[in-house]
Amino acid sequence: MTINNFKLIVFLISLVLIAKSGYAQPIQYNQDSADRIIANLIVLPDDTTKVNQLYKLASMYMSYKPDSALRLSMHGDSLGGKIKYYKGQVDNLHTAAFILATMGEPAKATMIMKKAISIAEKHVPDKMNYSYGIMFYIYAFNGDMESAVKWSQKSLNSPAFPRLPEVDKWVVYFQLGMYYNRKQKLDSAQYYADLALPLVAKNQEAVPGLATDTYMLFGDLAFAHKNIPEALKYFYKAPYPLGLAFLYQSMGRSDSAIFYAIKAKEAGERQKSPQLKMMSAKILAQEFEKSDPVESNKYLKIYIEASDTLNSAEKRKQLEMITLTEQQLGFEQQEKETAFRNRIIQMTFIGILFFLALFSLQQWRNNRFKQKANLKLETSYAALKATQAQLIQSEKMASLGELTAGIAHEIQNPLNFVNNFSEVSSELIAEMNVELNKGDIEEAKAISADIKQNLEKINHHGKRADAIVKGMLQHSQSSSGVKESTDLNALADEYLRLAYHGLKAKDKSFSTTLKTDFDQTIGNINIIPHDIGRVILNLISNAFYAVNEKSKQGITDYEPTVSVSTKKEGNKVLIFVEDNGNGIPEKILNKIFQPFFTTKPTGQGTGLGLSLSYDIVKAHSGDIKVKSEMESGSTFCISLLNHTA
Repeated sequence: MTINNFKLIVFLISLVLIAKSGYAQPIQYNQDSADRIIANLIVLPDDTTKVNQLYKLASMYMSYKPDSALRLSMHGDSLGGKIKYYKGQVDNLHTAAFILATMGEPAKATMIMKKAISIAEKHVPDKMNYSYGIMFYIYAFNGDMESAVKWSQKSLNSPAFPRLPEVDKWVVYFQLGMYYNRKQKLDSAQYYADLALPLVAKNQEAVPGLATDTYMLFGDLAFAHKNIPEALKYFYKAPYPLGLAFLYQSMGRSDSAIFYAIKAKEAGERQKSPQLKMMSAKILAQEFEKSDPVESNKYLKIYIEASDTLNSAEKRKQLEMITLTEQQLGFEQQEKETAFRNRIIQMTFIGILFFLALFSLQQWRNNRFKQKANLKLETSYAALKATQAQLIQSEKMASLGELTAGIAHEIQNPLNFVNNFSEVSSELIAEMNVELNKGDIEEAKAISADIKQNLEKINHHGKRADAIVKGMLQHSQSSSGVKESTDLNALADEYLRLAYHGLKAKDKSFSTTLKTDFDQTIGNINIIPHDIGRVILNLISNAFYAVNEKSKQGITDYEPTVSVSTKKEGNKVLIFVEDNGNGIPEKILNKIFQPFFTTKPTGQGTGLGLSLSYDIVKAHSGDIKVKSEMESGSTFCISLLNHTA
């Protein structure tokens, strides 16, 4: 996640809080207060008090029950218009527009605000600044920043601006600060942020959201200057879970990133904000990909669904039509004043327009054909990507199964010793009690010595199991994608044993001779141990498969053998995995590193193991080659640069 991408996301999500602070202010939710208002609404006549109560209840519900809040505010609009209580009507329209924009419905929100602006201009001009602010929010959240900032500048340049309450001035400063921050004009952004800052100290108790939004802006500016500690400080003050999630992700602190991303996702669900839901789900999908693919896929699905909602083509079309209507209304008066001249021009060019219409129709038909063709192509591509993702996941799960079986076998051995010595010790204690009851102290002492010896063996084998578990924990913790100083010989030996026990667990009849020849002068080298281990595991598993298939042919005196060796050669380290299986035919030798190419029967291989191994080695600036002769076996060689620690 780059700083610029982060700034865009912080900006878009911050717009929700901007609008909450200066416009359509939410009232803190309280169930008792809500119940009292609901009870009063039932008995109140249709008057100004009822309109105000509908506005108050809608404001209270907007962050917790947005659907209910929308219905209440629309009812307040209807009733306010009916009794000509325009202030209450505009307040309810502001709330409804804000809720719709937060829910990802900019077109409907714009339609409501057109009505609110029309009423405010005629009857309640002091509400115009609120209307400008919400229009800024709607356009900005929909990505049209140039149109959005015009509403803030309109408010800033209005004659009424110096007389506005400090809170309303702050919102305008805040909007401009966020806009210039997004445009990477940091000096201008800091200027407006500094104008907003003194207003926080005076008004933060009256409007708690004021401090929250200002801290978010200063946190974003700090992050733009790559000042992570300062950004963390302000986002904690806010608090702003999505910002904290992004920051911790950029720092590589996965647990903290997941914790705050979940909080941000929950807030997005409460507010019905697809933008907040989409970005928090993206972080969760990225972080869980390292440890829990199933959980990662779950959040990836949420991310795609939220993205589809946010980028709905139908909603964009609606907003375009509304914008066009808005422009048309703005020019209606001018069109009336120049109607005569326009009619003359229209008559002069009517013939040209006719031919242009025919040409446009032809172009439209061509575009429709291209769109249909592109849609089919995109559908096919999406299906291919989905299939590829499934196959990659299958390959990962196959590798995980082999590792799991190997680990289980490694741990089972010391556990068997622990269980056996425990049972024997239990029997010895019973015998010792018998001897003590008889008064034979010497025999009891001899038995106790045996028990002590058994306990020492239990302790020894318990430590063996503990060492295996700790080794696997260290192995799992090394999958961060960061190169580490690694003992390559130990890594190769570990994966050889795990691959062997994994296959042995699946096929009891499997047997092969294992040979190792490790160059002890190699020492430690800088690699990503999890990734290189996966490559070694894949090559060894393929070697076991090759010798196992050949042993099933019943060849006399055939002894299946798999060898793993390392060698230091100049500034390179070589890893060899050799088998004496059937070998690889020469005609397919140049295809084995291609994605989805496999010689295994259907269902036994995805054809991605060697392809992924090739990519991993190349990412380490290394190389992987193969030599093979029919009936004699194959030798794979991994070549890595010797970057020693």
